[in-house]
Order: sequence, then C-alpha cells, then structure tokens
Amino acid sequence: MEADLITQAQLEEALRLQSAQGGRIVEILISLGYLDAGTFTRFLARQPGIPSINLQHYEVPWEMLTLVPREFAVNNEVFPLDRMGNLLTLAMVCPLDTETIQKLETQTGLRIKPLLCAPADVRAAIQRYYQRQPMELDVEYQANEEVAGSEDAEELAAPMRLSSVGHMVRQIQYLPGLPETVHRVREAMADPEASVKEVAGVVSGDPPIAGKVLSVANSPAYGFHQRVVEVGHAVSLLGLRETYAIVAAATVIEMFDESDSFDYRAFWRTSLYCAAAAAVFANASAMAKQIRGGFAAGLLHDIGRIVFAEVAPDRYARVGFSLQGEALLEAEQEVMGLTHAEAGHELAQHWELPLEIANAIRFHHRPEDADANSELAAVIGLASIVADADNAGTPLTGELYAGRETWLEIVGIKPREVNGLLNEYLTQKEGVRAAGIIS
Repeated sequence: MEADLITQAQLEEALRLQSAQGGRIVEILISLGYLDAGTFTRFLARQPGIPSINLQHYEVPWEMLTLVPREFAVNNEVFPLDRMGNLLTLAMVCPLDTETIQKLETQTGLRIKPLLCAPADVRAAIQRYYQRQPMELDVEYQANEEVAGSEDAEELAAPMRLSSVGHMVRQIQYLPGLPETVHRVREAMADPEASVKEVAGVVSGDPPIAGKVLSVANSPAYGFHQRVVEVGHAVSLLGLRETYAIVAAATVIEMFDESDSFDYRAFWRTSLYCAAAAAVFANASAMAKQIRGGFAAGLLHDIGRIVFAEVAPDRYARVGFSLQGEALLEAEQEVMGLTHAEAGHELAQHWELPLEIANAIRFHHRPEDADANSELAAVIGLASIVADADNAGTPLTGELYAGRETWLEIVGIKPREVNGLLNEYLTQKEGVRAAGIIS
C-alpha cells in the first residue's frame, strides 16, 4: 500500500476472502487482478535484506533434490539451489516465511539462506526437476549439434547454456580473500572506540596500501587544498569509511594479473575514468553529504568482468570486450548465465565490502531498482556512461544521458548542468591518472 501497488479497499476485500477460504494474501490479490506477480516480485526484491534470483538462469545439482522432498517443495513453494558446507540456499516464493525456514532447518540440520523467486519459476522448477532422472540433470555446457537440431532443442537450450552458473557462483566464493590489512582496517572501522591514529597505523604497516591512500588523498577528486604527506592526515581528511573503501579498491586492483583473453589495461583505464567521473558527479549532487565511497565504487563498478575473466576466461571471451551498457548485459546473460553486475555483487559480499559499494556494483546499470544507496548507484551509473564514452572516443555531451534523466533526478543534478560537469571531469581525469592510483 505504501508503494501504491494496492489500495486499502482492495486489501480489505482480499482479507475477507482469505478469512473465508484461506490462502496467501498475495496470491489472493493476484487472483483478483489487483496485483501482478512480476510487479510484486520486483517490489519485494527491492526491500533491504531480501536477495533474489532468476531461477530460469540456474542449473541445480541432482543431490540438492534429496535434501528437500517433493511434497515439501510443492506445499511450501520452495526449491533447493545449492549447498556450501552447512548452508543450504533455498529459492522461496516468500522468503519471509520463517515457519517454513525453521521447519526445513530442523529436517535437514542445515542453515537456510532464502532467496526470493517468482512463484511461476519455483513451480516450473519443481515440475521440471522432480520428474527428471539424475543423469538428465548433469548437462555440461557444450555445443551439441545433435540436440540443437532436435525438437527438444528449445526446451534444453537454457539448461545447456547455463548449467555452470551455480558452479561459477561457487568459484567466485573461492577467489582469494582480501589481505589481512583490509580485514584489520574494517575491524578498526567497526570498533566505535577506534581512532584515526589506529586506522592510520594499520595502513602505514602496508607500504603499497599506504601509498595508494596518499595518492587518492592528493588526487583532484578530493580537492584538498594542501599536499597530504602523512597517512594519518590522509585518513583524517578522508574519513574512516572512505579510507576503508579506498584500501579495499586499491587491494583488489593489485590482485589480478593480465591475461591473453582480457584487456586488463583498458579495463583499469576505464575504471579509473569512472572513478574520476564519480567524484565529479558525487560532489555536484544535491545529496553530496550522503554519497560516500564514490571514488572506490567507481574503481570497482565493473569488477564482475574481472571475475568472469578469472573463473571462465575462454567462455567470457565469447562475450567480447567492446560491448557496453544493455548490449553487454544481454550478451553476458546469454553466454554466462548472469551479468557482471551480479557477479561483482557476489564478490563484494564475499569480501564483505561496504554495503553501499556492493549495491552500487549491483545496480549501476539500473540504479532505479536500488532502494538502498540508490544515490551512489546512480552516481556510478552516470560515471560509467562517461567512462565508456571517453574510452571509446565518443564526444562527451549531455546527449549521453538521453533516456537516463531519472538517474540525474536521483542524485539531484539538473540536465542543464551536465555539460559543465563533463568539462570538469576532463580536467580532473588527467590529474587523477597522474596521481598514480593505478599503475
């Protein structure tokens, strides 16, 4: 009701029917035509703390089905997705159904991680998987001309194309953890009694990281009026959360090597351009004080592309490096089964990066879908358009944001201000690059 999806009168009618015949209130609203299932799923997915998944893009190992009996899955509209140790990931029509979660935890002896999933997708998965034999579930990702030419080609295309999505997500979790320095800075930041001096001491103990923090503090992105030569001074000026975000971003940059199948040099150049543009847009925003971590989020916004290049280099090479925007997302969804924004978000969660940065990574292509930290996501979305255009040699004009006026509105920037900000970006870009933040 607060989101204007239904009215008070519609809710009351649905409650009367529920009292008379039982059933879930949402399904009654849908059956009455007052609410669309897809609209409700998207609404719930935007609520803080409720992650979601598109079940059509997930291939489930056979052994998962032995953990949840078919009758339980049907009656409670749930579907098992994956298991890591004693954690079972479960697709649910209603991830707020704590009774079902507790019941399954008791039956399996596992902790349950619920993911929101559309009702039709859960039911389709139950129908598809629980009637198949184990051998049919283990379909490898490969080009099979015989199947491709059969009548079942369309039905099997998705599972064949996306059978390794679950494996890929697990591989993301197996990527190296962030170094001890980052963990120590995060712990110090989380301690209400921690001082700037203590955080500075941790950073100073790692000379390469200390150098990056000083480089960022002296870059035009922050515009401090004096040269910053001491780490303690830099931490004090940047603040603890911004320091942590920069430490994490700088560390990530150093973690990956170049490869023959991915243009790392061009990738980091574009990331640096995005960071510079993010600083400009964040400072110009009507909500500048609320937007923290813009520079670091700009550096990390496309980290999901690095994930793909690391865990599936040959496969990701089929996507191509030159694609941008929606074309890139569509190609990744087709070839990889998930987008670089989703993969980057998985990695950000695995590394326990600040929530606002993780959300910016996930939603920078669609900031209007982010309820939490939408301002930073919009800043990074605007900045990434500038970075991609600059890297491609496209003229930087306000026309870049045709159809993206909503993003400007989210951050409180008027369309007439864009050309001036683009000129400011060009000035700052060279200074940021000269600062040596990315070698």
